Amino acid sequence: MRKDKATAIKMRKQAKSYNEINRLLNVPKSTLSCWFRGFEIPEKVKNKLLTQAQRKWAQNITNYNKRRALLIEKEKHKTQQTVAEDIGKLTDRELLLVGSTLYWAEGNKKDRWSIRFCNSDPAIIKIIMKFFRKICNVNENKFRAQIQIHPNISEENTKVYWSKITKIPINQFTKTQTALSKSSRFRRPSNTLPHGTLHIKVSDVNLVNRLKGWILGISKPV
Repeated sequence: MRKDKATAIKMRKQAKSYNEINRLLNVPKSTLSCWFRGFEIPEKVKNKLLTQAQRKWAQNITNYNKRRALLIEKEKHKTQQTVAEDIGKLTDRELLLVGSTLYWAEGNKKDRWSIRFCNSDPAIIKIIMKFFRKICNVNENKFRAQIQIHPNISEENTKVYWSKITKIPINQFTKTQTALSKSSRFRRPSNTLPHGTLHIKVSDVNLVNRLKGWILGISKPV
């Protein structure tokens, strides 16, 4: 018997796969198939080979899913960036419509004396602050901010974070709320809002009426 054949059979008995034997002995798989024909593999070895095959199959599936996920993520990013260019820079009228609609959706419409806007998305907060400053011409000293956070979140870090987002000085932040809202209690994990929720308030009766008027204009039937 050829020495490499004897070695190959010994390796097969040790539950080595065709690929492993081929790589180590440089013997074609077709030759290995002939050598192993009629060779009875012990049950223990069969189980080991099956386990190895299952493990390799699972790893191949995992690698495939990872590659597919990366391609999907890349395509998603490309699509979003391409479509984002369709928007371009907002005109003052567009900012008026966007800001008014945001306030209509997220702002407090019941207060007669002040406006209140609440959200946890920094991108939305940046837009509404631009709207307040550029369209509403709110005096910087009139802004008041308040954060609502989960008890395990740092109040100091959160204030610094929202101050950078809004450009509102920390000394214009009012007392922080740490109690969970009734709508969030027992429903939302404590780590879903790492920076809490920001409340923006401006005491200005005239601005209240202007906002309600803009919302009225948007809500009119076409």
